[in-house]
Amino acid sequence: MKWVALLSTTVIVAIIILFEWPKMKQNPKIDKRAFISLLLIGLVLSMFNLPQVTGPSKWIEALFKPFGEFMEK
Repeated sequence: MKWVALLSTTVIVAIIILFEWPKMKQNPKIDKRAFISLLLIGLVLSMFNLPQVTGPSKWIEALFKPFGEFMEK
């Protein structure tokens, strides 16, 4: 995992939230939840090196490998 890429993506997500959240105050709660959910999904997917993964089985393996390593500890 490239820590610099993860850290920079986290900073970008934080900046997006800081600039957009004041504009979201008038929106209903469902819109706020969708906004946060989409940003978190993007942040989680940025942890995986998905463009270099070939085929669906390798994609699933790359997606769940960190969870397997966490569960082994």
